[in-house]
Amino acid sequence: MQLLAFLLALPPADTPAPDGGGGGGGGLGSMMPIILIFLVVMVLTTVLGGKKDRARQKRLQDVKKHDRIITTGGMLGTVVNLDEKNVTLEIARDVRVKFRRSSIFDYEKTDPKPAQEGTKAAAKS
Repeated sequence: MQLLAFLLALPPADTPAPDGGGGGGGGLGSMMPIILIFLVVMVLTTVLGGKKDRARQKRLQDVKKHDRIITTGGMLGTVVNLDEKNVTLEIARDVRVKFRRSSIFDYEKTDPKPAQEGTKAAAKS
């Protein structure tokens, strides 16, 4: 914030120096619009990026057992165990791999009702 106040206090480049000499404002005054645009872009990026990160963190907290997961590395699997920091995925029958929760890219919630109805229908046949 002090840097911004310092930059705004500089005289424009075409203002004569107070001692009567030629222009003494330097090139910083002419760069002011570029600096301000840069600062605005940085602030907006930080604010909007933070919102996306918070939404992703909340979404990752909703992961439950039996959800289908894709990791950031492209690994597909089903959640068999999870704790505060780790998720254990079953990627094939009896093949389990442990990942950090933060490596989850996306997931599909599984609906237990259709699976139960499918097994009942298979049992009746």
